[in-house]
Amino acid sequence: MSEKIKELYDCEYVTSDEALYPLQEWYNTLIDKTMDDITIADVLRMIRQKMFIKLAMQKAVEILQRNVFAGELYDGQLLDKISEIDSEFFEIDTEKLKLVVKDALDKSEAYEWSYDGEKEEFIEIVKLLAKKIA
Repeated sequence: MSEKIKELYDCEYVTSDEALYPLQEWYNTLIDKTMDDITIADVLRMIRQKMFIKLAMQKAVEILQRNVFAGELYDGQLLDKISEIDSEFFEIDTEKLKLVVKDALDKSEAYEWSYDGEKEEFIEIVKLLAKKIA
């Protein structure tokens, strides 16, 4: 997809006579990106800010298909964040998400976790996500 977000969603830049807040600066940068330009950090922030959720989900699935442990601050952060999204947004990629869940469960067994209990936390997140997409 080569269209920029601002073209897809008919967005306007945030402008102000004063300095923009960091979130406003990020938004202006984000809407200038194409789907290919969106980073994990962008997806996580889109979810936190409840902006462009369908687009965020689409990109999240793409990222998770490559790495189910993807995250910015910790392993599995992206899976954790999408498990918090309303299930209505899962309809787009349900089959792909089911494969991501299966992949996550399979790979969690052999993964080298940072601390005791991290694996259990990850599996709980995966199970929550599985329940939402079922």
